[in-house]
Amino acid sequence: MSVSVFTERPSTPASRRWLAALLVLALALRLIYALSQDQTAPYTQGGGDTSWYLTTGHELVHGQDRAPLSTGPVYLLLIGGWQAVFGRTAAAIVAIRLTQVGLATLTVYFGARLAQALARDRRTGLLAAAVLAISPVFVLETAQILTETLYVFLIAGGLWLYTGGTPDSEQRAGQRLAWAAAVGIVFGAAALTRAVVLLFPLGLAFHLGLRHGWRRGVLLAAALLIAFAATVSTWTIYNLAKWDRLVIGADGFASFLYTGARGWEGPQALDQALNEDVPELSEAEATSPNRADAFLTAARRTITRDPLGYVQRRVSELANAYLQPHGTVLFGGASLKDSARDWITGDRSLDGLIDLTVHDAFWPKLALYIFHFAGLILGALGMWLTRANWRVALPLLGFILYTTLVHLVLLATPRYIFPVELFWWVFAAAALIAIRDAWKARRTPAQVVVRSTRIAE
Repeated sequence: MSVSVFTERPSTPASRRWLAALLVLALALRLIYALSQDQTAPYTQGGGDTSWYLTTGHELVHGQDRAPLSTGPVYLLLIGGWQAVFGRTAAAIVAIRLTQVGLATLTVYFGARLAQALARDRRTGLLAAAVLAISPVFVLETAQILTETLYVFLIAGGLWLYTGGTPDSEQRAGQRLAWAAAVGIVFGAAALTRAVVLLFPLGLAFHLGLRHGWRRGVLLAAALLIAFAATVSTWTIYNLAKWDRLVIGADGFASFLYTGARGWEGPQALDQALNEDVPELSEAEATSPNRADAFLTAARRTITRDPLGYVQRRVSELANAYLQPHGTVLFGGASLKDSARDWITGDRSLDGLIDLTVHDAFWPKLALYIFHFAGLILGALGMWLTRANWRVALPLLGFILYTTLVHLVLLATPRYIFPVELFWWVFAAAALIAIRDAWKARRTPAQVVVRSTRIAE
């Protein structure tokens, strides 16, 4: 018998008002930060992924893409669409950021609903909403012209639809199939934003069998996977028609596998390393955008040359991606970890500590570290405490594990690990409520009834 440490507390009018207030807070913080940025900088400063996304999105929307793209089109169409309306101007950047503010606020809502479904407790949902509303990394990310905001929105929305929108057994078969297809379409859009999620729907299909029984689960899984495949295939058809090349989701797997094996030191270093590992390549082949076979060959040679070193490098890189909070690089200056280590191993004086706290955006970086590690530690506890409600917990835990394992093989950076942070905090909110209840029970044992109830089937 599965037993939960949580008492079921459904939503009330008061809790819905509190959730609305927290969403307003999330919206306000994201608006303030997004609108306080230099709206011309993405064009005038140039370089980096932001410049590439803006230029490529503009060209794609206007039919000017002159070479096959290595990424899916959804985010490019979003930012290219606003540039088609306003041109390559500050107004387009404002429109993109306002769109992302809206998506990020909805993501807070999805996180709150997932947390409430996980613990069957409205307090858990409200706590998750409060943390996600004020968490620095989620506020900062909203203003970045990168795929993360849209990708996390689609993943969170897809999992909310999957866990919270599951039709009951009394609904008609057509309604259940439509629900499963809708989930597949959302995850298809996510895969066309970042192709790393391509295989995750297979896990959802297996979970459907566990959750609904294999006879009904197979039909629902088929609807989900067919809708997912149909959505992803739109980009495949486009590439076949225009470039006569087969692309499923995106075309960056081989390069990410190679950079994971060799290490990332920049595009020029990557080209040089490729020439070293595959010296038979011609100069044209080495610089061609379509060099997946060369990357695969180079990755195989790198791994077989030093398999133990490869394993150590992958584990180390993944660990560093988890230990370094996403967003600290936005503040520049010295690394907080390096500065703290230098102080601990160096003078360890009060003056040195004061200097540490007043330079290089110490306090914003510290806030990022606190939220990041609190989410990881409490999230791990929450995973254990919510294990009884596996119907909701498994898809969320599955996404965390899936993303982690993918980047154990492919290149891992804090940015690539960031999409799982929302789900760590969903579990962490459940842990915090359980800790609060346990503390209160110890202080007032005479007033507390048995709080463990079996999760409803």
